[in-house]
Amino acid sequence: MRTLDALRRVLFLKTLPEPALAEIATAGKQIKLDRGELLFREHDPTRGLIVVLTGEIKLFKVDPRGRELILGRDGPGDSVAELPLFDGGNYPVSAEAMEDSTTVFIVPRDRFQQLMASYPEIARQSTRMLAVRMRRLLHMLEAQALHSVRARLAAYLLTVGKGQDSFRLEQTNEEIGAEIGTVRDVVSRTMRGLQDEGLLRIEGRTVIIVNRAVMKRVAANQ
Repeated sequence: MRTLDALRRVLFLKTLPEPALAEIATAGKQIKLDRGELLFREHDPTRGLIVVLTGEIKLFKVDPRGRELILGRDGPGDSVAELPLFDGGNYPVSAEAMEDSTTVFIVPRDRFQQLMASYPEIARQSTRMLAVRMRRLLHMLEAQALHSVRARLAAYLLTVGKGQDSFRLEQTNEEIGAEIGTVRDVVSRTMRGLQDEGLLRIEGRTVIIVNRAVMKRVAANQ
Protein backbone atom coordinates (compact mmCIF):
# COMPACT_ATOMS: atom_id res chain seq x y z
CA MET A 1 0.00 0.00 0.00
CA ARG A 2 1.29 3.46 -0.87
CA THR A 3 2.06 5.78 2.03
CA LEU A 4 -0.63 8.31 1.08
CA ASP A 5 -3.26 5.59 0.70
CA ALA A 6 -2.38 4.23 4.14
CA LEU A 7 -2.53 7.67 5.76
CA ARG A 8 -6.00 8.19 4.27
CA ARG A 9 -7.19 5.16 6.28
CA VAL A 10 -5.78 6.20 9.68
CA LEU A 11 -8.73 7.15 11.87
CA PHE A 12 -7.27 10.40 13.21
CA LEU A 13 -5.80 11.48 9.84
CA LYS A 14 -8.47 10.51 7.31
CA THR A 15 -10.37 13.83 7.59
CA LEU A 16 -7.30 15.95 6.77
CA PRO A 17 -7.10 17.74 3.43
CA GLU A 18 -4.84 16.21 0.80
CA PRO A 19 -2.05 18.83 1.21
CA ALA A 20 -1.81 17.95 4.90
CA LEU A 21 -1.62 14.23 4.17
CA ALA A 22 1.02 14.88 1.54
CA GLU A 23 3.07 16.84 4.09
CA ILE A 24 2.86 13.97 6.58
CA ALA A 25 3.86 11.53 3.84
CA THR A 26 7.11 13.45 3.29
CA ALA A 27 7.87 13.78 7.01
CA GLY A 28 8.81 10.18 7.69
CA LYS A 29 10.51 7.11 6.30
CA GLN A 30 9.69 3.48 5.57
CA ILE A 31 11.18 0.58 7.52
CA LYS A 32 11.00 -3.08 6.52
CA LEU A 33 10.81 -5.92 9.03
CA ASP A 34 11.05 -9.68 8.69
CA ARG A 35 8.68 -12.09 10.42
CA GLY A 36 9.46 -12.22 14.13
CA GLU A 37 11.44 -8.96 14.12
CA LEU A 38 10.53 -6.51 16.88
CA LEU A 39 9.38 -3.04 15.93
CA PHE A 40 9.70 -1.97 19.57
CA ARG A 41 9.67 -3.50 23.04
CA GLU A 42 7.43 -2.71 25.98
CA HIS A 43 8.83 0.31 27.89
CA ASP A 44 10.81 1.59 24.88
CA PRO A 45 10.44 5.34 24.21
CA THR A 46 8.01 6.18 21.45
CA ARG A 47 9.30 6.17 17.89
CA GLY A 48 6.53 8.48 16.67
CA LEU A 49 3.61 7.96 14.32
CA ILE A 50 3.75 4.41 12.96
CA VAL A 51 1.46 3.30 10.12
CA VAL A 52 1.48 -0.17 8.58
CA LEU A 53 1.91 -0.22 4.80
CA THR A 54 2.24 -3.95 4.16
CA GLY A 55 2.11 -7.09 6.28
CA GLU A 56 0.92 -7.25 9.87
CA ILE A 57 2.13 -6.08 13.27
CA LYS A 58 1.26 -8.01 16.44
CA LEU A 59 0.87 -6.13 19.73
CA PHE A 60 1.50 -8.21 22.83
CA LYS A 61 2.57 -8.35 26.46
CA VAL A 62 4.57 -11.07 28.23
CA ASP A 63 3.85 -11.92 31.86
CA PRO A 64 6.58 -12.83 34.43
CA ARG A 65 6.16 -16.53 33.56
CA GLY A 66 6.87 -15.82 29.90
CA ARG A 67 3.27 -16.29 28.81
CA GLU A 68 2.32 -14.09 25.87
CA LEU A 69 -1.00 -12.25 25.58
CA ILE A 70 -1.85 -10.82 22.18
CA LEU A 71 -3.66 -7.49 22.47
CA GLY A 72 -4.18 -6.71 18.81
CA ARG A 73 -3.01 -6.99 15.24
CA ASP A 74 -2.55 -4.03 12.91
CA GLY A 75 -2.57 -4.33 9.13
CA PRO A 76 -2.21 -1.95 6.16
CA GLY A 77 -3.72 1.44 6.94
CA ASP A 78 -3.64 0.92 10.72
CA SER A 79 -1.67 3.09 13.10
CA VAL A 80 0.33 1.24 15.76
CA ALA A 81 0.30 1.83 19.56
CA GLU A 82 -0.61 5.51 19.35
CA LEU A 83 -0.92 6.28 23.07
CA PRO A 84 2.72 7.34 23.69
CA LEU A 85 2.56 9.42 20.54
CA PHE A 86 0.12 11.71 22.37
CA ASP A 87 1.08 11.40 26.06
CA GLY A 88 4.85 11.24 25.63
CA GLY A 89 5.21 8.05 27.69
CA ASN A 90 6.85 4.77 26.79
CA TYR A 91 5.23 1.92 24.93
CA PRO A 92 2.85 -0.16 27.10
CA VAL A 93 3.19 -3.18 24.78
CA SER A 94 5.69 -4.83 22.45
CA ALA A 95 5.22 -4.99 18.67
CA GLU A 96 6.45 -7.68 16.30
CA ALA A 97 6.17 -8.28 12.55
CA MET A 98 3.99 -11.26 11.68
CA GLU A 99 5.03 -11.52 8.02
CA ASP A 100 8.24 -11.20 6.04
CA SER A 101 8.70 -7.85 4.29
CA THR A 102 6.30 -6.10 6.65
CA THR A 103 6.66 -2.38 5.94
CA VAL A 104 5.83 0.47 8.29
CA PHE A 105 5.97 4.23 7.84
CA ILE A 106 7.36 6.23 10.78
CA VAL A 107 7.18 9.96 11.45
CA PRO A 108 9.36 10.96 14.44
CA ARG A 109 7.32 12.23 17.40
CA ASP A 110 8.89 15.72 17.41
CA ARG A 111 8.01 16.20 13.76
CA PHE A 112 4.52 14.84 14.31
CA GLN A 113 4.00 17.31 17.16
CA GLN A 114 4.84 20.12 14.75
CA LEU A 115 2.30 18.75 12.27
CA MET A 116 -0.37 18.57 14.98
CA ALA A 117 0.26 22.24 15.79
CA SER A 118 -0.28 23.06 12.12
CA TYR A 119 -3.37 20.86 11.78
CA PRO A 120 -5.49 20.92 14.98
CA GLU A 121 -7.91 18.45 13.36
CA ILE A 122 -5.40 15.71 14.17
CA ALA A 123 -5.77 16.33 17.91
CA ARG A 124 -9.56 16.49 17.67
CA GLN A 125 -9.79 13.20 15.79
CA SER A 126 -7.25 11.51 18.05
CA THR A 127 -9.77 11.74 20.91
CA ARG A 128 -12.20 9.67 18.86
CA MET A 129 -9.49 7.17 17.96
CA LEU A 130 -8.44 6.73 21.61
CA ALA A 131 -12.09 6.17 22.56
CA VAL A 132 -12.36 3.42 19.93
CA ARG A 133 -9.20 1.78 21.29
CA MET A 134 -10.58 2.00 24.83
CA ARG A 135 -13.83 0.28 23.82
CA ARG A 136 -11.87 -2.55 22.21
CA LEU A 137 -9.71 -2.96 25.30
CA LEU A 138 -12.75 -3.02 27.59
CA HIS A 139 -14.36 -5.63 25.36
CA MET A 140 -11.22 -7.76 25.62
CA LEU A 141 -11.05 -7.34 29.40
CA GLU A 142 -14.72 -8.31 29.67
CA ALA A 143 -14.10 -11.46 27.67
CA GLN A 144 -11.09 -12.38 29.82
CA ALA A 145 -12.87 -11.74 33.10
CA LEU A 146 -16.39 -12.96 32.40
CA HIS A 147 -16.10 -15.58 29.65
CA SER A 148 -14.69 -19.06 30.14
CA VAL A 149 -11.82 -20.40 28.05
CA ARG A 150 -14.40 -22.65 26.38
CA ALA A 151 -16.42 -19.59 25.33
CA ARG A 152 -13.36 -17.66 24.19
CA LEU A 153 -12.08 -20.59 22.15
CA ALA A 154 -15.47 -21.11 20.49
CA ALA A 155 -15.64 -17.41 19.63
CA TYR A 156 -12.09 -17.52 18.26
CA LEU A 157 -12.84 -20.50 16.01
CA LEU A 158 -16.00 -18.90 14.68
CA THR A 159 -14.07 -15.71 13.93
CA VAL A 160 -11.11 -17.29 12.13
CA GLY A 161 -13.49 -19.56 10.20
CA LYS A 162 -15.10 -16.50 8.63
CA GLY A 163 -18.47 -18.18 8.31
CA GLN A 164 -17.16 -21.43 6.83
CA ASP A 165 -17.98 -24.78 8.43
CA SER A 166 -14.64 -26.24 7.33
CA PHE A 167 -11.37 -24.31 7.41
CA ARG A 168 -7.66 -24.81 8.01
CA LEU A 169 -6.40 -23.64 11.38
CA GLU A 170 -3.08 -21.93 10.63
CA GLN A 171 -2.25 -21.02 14.23
CA THR A 172 -0.64 -23.44 16.67
CA ASN A 173 -2.37 -24.13 19.98
CA GLU A 174 0.28 -22.00 21.67
CA GLU A 175 -0.52 -19.08 19.36
CA ILE A 176 -4.26 -19.57 19.95
CA GLY A 177 -3.60 -19.49 23.69
CA ALA A 178 -1.84 -16.14 23.30
CA GLU A 179 -4.84 -14.83 21.38
CA ILE A 180 -7.47 -15.86 23.94
CA GLY A 181 -5.49 -15.43 27.15
CA THR A 182 -4.56 -18.96 28.17
CA VAL A 183 -1.87 -21.59 27.55
CA ARG A 184 -1.36 -24.34 24.98
CA ASP A 185 -2.35 -27.28 27.20
CA VAL A 186 -5.64 -25.64 28.14
CA VAL A 187 -6.38 -24.93 24.48
CA SER A 188 -5.73 -28.59 23.64
CA ARG A 189 -7.98 -29.85 26.43
CA THR A 190 -10.75 -27.42 25.59
CA MET A 191 -10.56 -28.32 21.89
CA ARG A 192 -10.92 -32.00 22.79
CA GLY A 193 -13.88 -31.15 24.98
CA LEU A 194 -15.65 -29.36 22.12
CA GLN A 195 -15.03 -32.42 19.95
CA ASP A 196 -16.36 -34.78 22.64
CA GLU A 197 -19.52 -32.67 22.80
CA GLY A 198 -19.99 -33.18 19.07
CA LEU A 199 -19.68 -29.48 18.25
CA LEU A 200 -16.70 -29.84 15.94
CA ARG A 201 -14.23 -32.28 14.42
CA ILE A 202 -10.53 -31.79 13.84
CA GLU A 203 -8.74 -33.59 11.03
CA GLY A 204 -5.07 -32.64 11.14
CA ARG A 205 -5.24 -28.84 11.21
CA THR A 206 -8.66 -28.71 9.52
CA VAL A 207 -11.53 -27.69 11.79
CA ILE A 208 -15.04 -28.82 10.86
CA ILE A 209 -17.83 -27.10 12.76
CA VAL A 210 -20.60 -29.68 13.21
CA ASN A 211 -23.13 -27.65 15.17
CA ARG A 212 -22.79 -23.92 14.45
CA ALA A 213 -25.89 -22.91 16.43
CA VAL A 214 -24.61 -24.46 19.64
CA MET A 215 -21.09 -23.16 19.00
CA LYS A 216 -22.54 -19.64 18.84
CA ARG A 217 -24.29 -20.18 22.16
CA VAL A 218 -21.05 -21.46 23.70
CA ALA A 219 -19.20 -18.42 22.33
CA ALA A 220 -21.80 -16.16 23.93
CA ASN A 221 -21.16 -17.92 27.26
CA GLN A 222 -24.74 -19.17 27.36
